[in-house]
Amino acid sequence: MLSNELAQRLIKLPKTIEGGAQTINTLDEKSRFILSNHNEPEFEFLLEITSHRKITFKISLHHQEHNLREGLIRIDYKGGHKNPENITDDVPEFVKPYMGYFFINEPHIHIYVYGFKDLAWAVPLVAYKFPVLTIENSDDTSKAINAFAREINIITPFYIQNSLL
Repeated sequence: MLSNELAQRLIKLPKTIEGGAQTINTLDEKSRFILSNHNEPEFEFLLEITSHRKITFKISLHHQEHNLREGLIRIDYKGGHKNPENITDDVPEFVKPYMGYFFINEPHIHIYVYGFKDLAWAVPLVAYKFPVLTIENSDDTSKAINAFAREINIITPFYIQNSLL
């Protein structure tokens, strides 16, 4: 299990997309990309972009070690989630007001918290000050992917292919 500090450092670590520049097709139900940092080869990451009827749109970053994945950060547009009912010293202050909070189709961001199951804690996107609060169209999807890429420090250029109307 990672410490909160290490999880934050891994999120901020500059990452490149394995294989170089890639195209993200927003019509695909799931896109997966391996990310790494050449100066820190012991760390490997998985970026997943998922779109389906239940959640509408989800972006996540996982730290990968051997065959294990540890969620570091995830954004869900719609979907449901309930935060834990207990707080420990490891729960960040900005998350504590959301103890026991139940998200019902409310955009939210999951964060890694030491001592809890994978991405058990979330806060509303508006409270996190994420720049894209809703997904209403393909432009919003592109903006959300780009904002998430900045949040997790992807330095490889990538292209987003939206649907043509």
